[in-house]
Amino acid sequence: MTLKKALIGAFVLSWLLLLAWAFQDVRVFVRVHIAHFLGWHSGVVPEQTSEAIALHEFQPRAQLIRESTDNPQKPAFPVFEFHGHIFPGYEGNLTREMDDLHNPMFVDLALRTTTVEKFDKLREKYPDPRVLIFPGLNYDRLKEDGDPFQKMAADLEALARDRGVKGIKLWKDLGLFREYEGEIIPIDDPRLDPVWDVCVKYDLVVGIHTADPPAFFDPTDHENERFQELARRPEWSFFGEGFPSFRELLAQRDRLFKRRRDVKFVALHFGELAHDLGAARKLLEENPNVWLDTAQRIDELGRHPRAVARFFNDFQDRILYGTDGLPDRAKIEIYWRFFETDDDYFDYHPEHKPRKGFWKIHGLDLPDSVLKKLYYQNALKLLNISEAEFFRYYE
Repeated sequence: MTLKKALIGAFVLSWLLLLAWAFQDVRVFVRVHIAHFLGWHSGVVPEQTSEAIALHEFQPRAQLIRESTDNPQKPAFPVFEFHGHIFPGYEGNLTREMDDLHNPMFVDLALRTTTVEKFDKLREKYPDPRVLIFPGLNYDRLKEDGDPFQKMAADLEALARDRGVKGIKLWKDLGLFREYEGEIIPIDDPRLDPVWDVCVKYDLVVGIHTADPPAFFDPTDHENERFQELARRPEWSFFGEGFPSFRELLAQRDRLFKRRRDVKFVALHFGELAHDLGAARKLLEENPNVWLDTAQRIDELGRHPRAVARFFNDFQDRILYGTDGLPDRAKIEIYWRFFETDDDYFDYHPEHKPRKGFWKIHGLDLPDSVLKKLYYQNALKLLNISEAEFFRYYE
């Protein structure tokens, strides 16, 4: 009987201890005190130690000490910002900030500028000819009677003919969630051909943002490397029913590239393929009418720098410099550091911007011949702008 009671007591005690062990504070308390008892003094007490912290609070400081602490304070060559945005509410002096960042020309991908009237209003606010405005398509026409695609093409032709725009911007809503008559409009929808015809007629460059990184199309769970970013901005997720898959979106886009060889496309954000250089290589090899830009993808590119440096060398005539936004010195200096140095293991984002995932990047150390093409020569050639005009704005 005594043995039975002892066994029952041991069983109950084991479950109580197991239950207690489930609590983080208990585990830490026991481990630290056992270490102290055995003489392995760790220098901490349970109240100062934790097994877990909130993800957004985890901001580790690398102990890596670089031999050289010189970061580029200016680019090796002047830069042509191909992927800029003048966001609503901006009150800065764009021309002065461009000068400060050695940026003689700036493309404003002005998605909401869809008519001559809207263009004129934006140009009145930013009259500097160094600011090139790329308008968007006038999707308001989808709500009207008649052929909305012809009307969108007519609005674009007015901008090209009467205002001399050099390109247009297409956002990811096309193909992902932009609807007409209750159905999503595919990127390669032949009803958009009148728009592409205008682009050919006026030699307009089409900057197209097709999707977001593939993690945005996966469940926001413990396997998603961008969990923190998507937990912070859950509305950015495209996982689940109602959205085309990442692969389908790129397939639609690539079919358009092949069908309309007569149109010059810039697949923005490195063609959504900064994580997959094999697919990016195939895209450029099969589509001579396509270029890539670097906007908001150095975080991906910097994770495999040796392969990326080879890619930049192989396709040095097909990649454009872009940072995706207004002139922001803290952010843009990281781009210069990434392209120009062989630094290892540094942040891809400035302190005032949130991280996307738990990794660092490494520099490409590109040669000057490639840097010149990346920074300005490719954009000038694509947009038929002379170097003389470009350097006229650079002192």
